[in-house]
Amino acid sequence: MTTSAISLWNFGRGKIAKVKDLDYAYAYDGLTAFTPFWAGAAIFSIAGDTYGLIGYKGLLYAVLSWGVVLFSLLLLLYPRRTDLLIGLVLVSLVLYALRMPVASNNKTIAAVMDGAILLSVAVLYLRAGRGGSIDRMALYEQIRVVARSLLAIMYFYGIFHKINTDFLDPSVSCAVGLYIPLARPFGLEDNLFGRYLAIYATFVIEAIAIVSLYWKRYFAVGFILALVFHYVIPISAYSWYMDFSSLVFALYVLSIPAPARQALYRISLAAANPLRVTFGRIGILVPGGAVMLFTVIVVMLLHYAYPRGSFDMMVHSVWILIWSVVGGVAMIVLACVALQNLPCQNVSAPRQPLWVYLVPGLFFLSCLSPYVGLKTESSINMFSNLHTEGGQTNHLLFTKPPYLFNYQNEVVKIVDSSEPYLVRQSRAGNYHVLLDLKKHLRWNPEAWVTYVKDGETVTRAKAATFADDMPNVLERKFLVFKLVDFSRPKVCTH
Repeated sequence: MTTSAISLWNFGRGKIAKVKDLDYAYAYDGLTAFTPFWAGAAIFSIAGDTYGLIGYKGLLYAVLSWGVVLFSLLLLLYPRRTDLLIGLVLVSLVLYALRMPVASNNKTIAAVMDGAILLSVAVLYLRAGRGGSIDRMALYEQIRVVARSLLAIMYFYGIFHKINTDFLDPSVSCAVGLYIPLARPFGLEDNLFGRYLAIYATFVIEAIAIVSLYWKRYFAVGFILALVFHYVIPISAYSWYMDFSSLVFALYVLSIPAPARQALYRISLAAANPLRVTFGRIGILVPGGAVMLFTVIVVMLLHYAYPRGSFDMMVHSVWILIWSVVGGVAMIVLACVALQNLPCQNVSAPRQPLWVYLVPGLFFLSCLSPYVGLKTESSINMFSNLHTEGGQTNHLLFTKPPYLFNYQNEVVKIVDSSEPYLVRQSRAGNYHVLLDLKKHLRWNPEAWVTYVKDGETVTRAKAATFADDMPNVLERKFLVFKLVDFSRPKVCTH
């Protein structure tokens, strides 16, 4: 045994285990470097669904939510356990299916990645045959193709959807919505140059990120820029961005070249070993637990001193502080890994079968849905100011959306309803896609709504009114639409 070997107390079995911190076989296990980040992203995602965790959305929903938490924690403790990764993937996919239709872009991206992992596991299991084990290296090489493709698709549509008149308008641009909370402490929230800088910097950062994903030698340029960008946006508190940023961090861990991946593994092992020596295997969770306990105490004391915030605001504040620490450490470590490998040795990855590209290919096509008349949610058009409904668009590359489907043409204005929130939405200037209205009525058969469509008023329509034209299961599960706003300039929505 070399002098660098460390004797660790085996927490689970009560005996001493011998672990080499630079073990050659493990140094090349990129899957082990990825799984803690994927578990962390799952925790940040489920933390944003407080009411689901406490049972407000039903027992099954709560059980699956806590299942995600359990598998995530176990995966942090045992990052080399492929079965735990599969367990997290399966529970996450079942929960996503239960949630459908899902408007969240980051949850959809995570589900696509989970689907790719599960598909790859299934193929490798069949190839291994009965009694064989899944080749972790092969699994890693296959899913890293998907991860990098998903990042490229995300950044591509992050640019493409924003090429519209209202995103470029500093009075309503979603980029300005993120800029204002960050600039307010410096008194620069109304600075016109700063607003335009936020708008065009978004395009520049995302364009550099796309190029750097496939420019291995100097991948660190876009990588570090993207890390800083995604670290900062949750701190703006504009929305619950921690799940999105942690998801991007995890996908980047899969996308970095092999030398950087090996450096990340060595740094992670060097940090984990002392914790295991001191506290046993559970020691890996000690820093995170300490950060969480500290932030909860701080937020509760502040709430006691200034009792103005709601429960949701307290939860959001806790997780912003946790992200500030955990995300900051992750950003620094990943940035150091990148800088240590600049310029990076260009090592060709093994060629992967064509079916590996099927999942990201289908996802790319699904993100075109706003322009072809399908869903306007969950297509990477978050915070883009994009409008494509009613045969109109503010996109600069189209004079009229090239609809292949008619869903977005059927837009209605609600005049009255037994559901007060529908009336409030209408009075705020919002219209509804008729398919979404039908789904609302299907969920509540006794509800009624009076609306105007194409100049014609339909009075007290109920679910029975559309009995022969109710959305089918595919329409209910996969098509979800934003509220329609015809005002100009179009204000920023999610």
